[in-house]
Amino acid sequence: MANKNKSGILLGLCLFITLGMVIPILASCGKTGVSASSGLNARLKIVNLSPDIQPFNLYAFYIRQSTAAYSYPNASDYFLINSIDTPLQIRTAQTVNGVSPTNLLSLGGSLKPNLPYTWFVTGLLSDSSLTSILTIDTGSTPGNGRGKIRFVNASPNSPALNLTANDTIAFKNVTYKGQTGFIELTAGSYNLNVSATRDPKTVLSGRPNFTIADGKLYTMYFYGLSNRADTATYGTNVILNTLPPGTKY
Repeated sequence: MANKNKSGILLGLCLFITLGMVIPILASCGKTGVSASSGLNARLKIVNLSPDIQPFNLYAFYIRQSTAAYSYPNASDYFLINSIDTPLQIRTAQTVNGVSPTNLLSLGGSLKPNLPYTWFVTGLLSDSSLTSILTIDTGSTPGNGRGKIRFVNASPNSPALNLTANDTIAFKNVTYKGQTGFIELTAGSYNLNVSATRDPKTVLSGRPNFTIADGKLYTMYFYGLSNRADTATYGTNVILNTLPPGTKY
């Protein structure tokens, strides 16, 4: 009788262990990349703003997502990605046997389907301050004859910043990794300038004669380092967040 009880316990334990191994495998089988009919896709834009990280690749569910690497300080176009394919990782572009072995940064959590995002990668690899900013790139439709803009401070050693549009303050006191909400501007041409909140008359970087188009949403971002005179110095850029009509997920 004791042997039968022992056999039953061992059998139950084996079944428990087997189920523990099989269930995660079955769950992972659903992570199959982008599918037009899945209803699980999001759109993602990646911006490499780390001066010393070098080009990197994106991995989702441990699978490389693009043949091209992401280089400083460029922004990619929006691309489709399966929102359940986690984790999202950036890895060095250098490969060993076709695989990028070094994970530099992982995105905490997951994306939600049917939404556009921008993943700004910033900070420095050299001092282990590598980090990121994730924005959801949606907003209410601007009024007739108006567009919208927001501001992201992605410069690791910048002071708090102001952004002016034709010398009128649009945003002020935006600290590192800060992202503002969208504000409306009348469609037209603007000199968009960034300055330190403590020294608003000194322009650190800007985008002269930038056109805000009717009905469009934009994000202006600030990046770079104060102590550099090369390509890693302070800079700004603007990305269009409005997707073309009829864009599908």
